[in-house]
Amino acid sequence: MKRHAAALMVAGWGLLNGVLLAVLAVYGETSLVYWLWGSVVALLQLAALLVLGSSEAGPEEHTRYRLPRGGAAAVLPAAAGITLGVLSAVYGLWLLVVAVPLLGLAAALAVRGASTPGEG
Repeated sequence: MKRHAAALMVAGWGLLNGVLLAVLAVYGETSLVYWLWGSVVALLQLAALLVLGSSEAGPEEHTRYRLPRGGAAAVLPAAAGITLGVLSAVYGLWLLVVAVPLLGLAAALAVRGASTPGEG
């Protein structure tokens, strides 16, 4: 099961899109919408089969990942928090509900990364 987690994720994404397609059918959309969304569902399931095939044929070294060191892990949540903070001036202060926790997470990751000695 561990080696096929990526295929399960892609297949689950396709199934979720299938459920959304069924919701569209309940609301009576046009046939073009069914064709477009149905082709997306079919392509996602095909991608899931391709991912499953590649995980069967591929070696184990695909499971190794390089993780960011130090405070580098704080960059993505900080960028998202700053972006949402700036957008809150245009779209409303409700975006700060998401921006402030992201900035807090970024600060925590930066402090934890600064206090952890990096590997040379």
